[in-house]
Amino acid sequence: MNWKPYLLTILSLCLLLSGCKMRSNQSEEENKNYDYPITVIKDTISINVLDKTELYPITEEFMESFMEKAGEYEGHHMTARVALPEEWGVRCVERLPEGREIWLIQSQSREWMYLAVTSGYGTQRILDLIPVALDITNQQNDVLETERWTTYREPDGAFIVSKEYEWTRSLTNATKQAYKADPEKFHRSVSYLDKYYINESGRFEYSEVLDSVPEYDAVVFFYNRSLKPERWDDNIPQLQAFCEENNIFYEEVYNNYDKVNIRDFTLGPVVTVDINPFITNMESGMVLFKKGENPKAINFGGFEYMQMEIKRYFKIKNPEAAAL
Repeated sequence: MNWKPYLLTILSLCLLLSGCKMRSNQSEEENKNYDYPITVIKDTISINVLDKTELYPITEEFMESFMEKAGEYEGHHMTARVALPEEWGVRCVERLPEGREIWLIQSQSREWMYLAVTSGYGTQRILDLIPVALDITNQQNDVLETERWTTYREPDGAFIVSKEYEWTRSLTNATKQAYKADPEKFHRSVSYLDKYYINESGRFEYSEVLDSVPEYDAVVFFYNRSLKPERWDDNIPQLQAFCEENNIFYEEVYNNYDKVNIRDFTLGPVVTVDINPFITNMESGMVLFKKGENPKAINFGGFEYMQMEIKRYFKIKNPEAAAL
């Protein structure tokens, strides 16, 4: 009796069962990566490089697709000359209608965040993606580049990405005459607002936002309501009077830091700002704002110290120096 055909059949069945088991194990392994936190993504998306929120692993196939598409978005691209990181993780996932999802993805370096619209857990296929937050510092020789992007989610579902870039050359070897003759050789800054909607096809639809915010200088004085500094009521009114003398708008807040309404001296609205990204681990102090410049946070201190910081940031000269 010829057993060869039967042996071949048995061997084929064994290979088939082995393959099914391998695919089953692979599927189970991939499903472990799918256990992402399901939530509603916050209205303000910004970078905190000290944040230790867990980043969940991404499948190799998804990562390949992400790296291919990462630079294909519409709108203003990054100005600083740095490479896109290669290691990323998922912070959280938000469910959308029709089975789609938004994934909030962050680099392991914590300096970048993207939003990716996917077709759902079934395939993890990326429909579209955009970068939504950056905090990059790049120094080469005597030049320092900083770039910060923050995204604000509007009630109608739109995502507005505020993009700010600053280029600064050291003044160590420069003369006052050289700086005055051409300040742009030592400092330049640009800012953009890009707006995106998720359309019916699951793509980010882009439109540039016309900047309607006027030029302004402003100081936001803040404190934790339960930890108001002892000399707050002595120092802050004096600083507010100094601001008014120099045409600097000011607000005083102890809550709702994500939506601080800056108003002019007739109480007309100027701009709404979120001070949370700038006051990490600070209980009280002030945040200095100037359109087109990076905000600066200062801890609460003595009147002279805080006044000096306001003068430096807004480049306010002393009366005797201004007269020279």
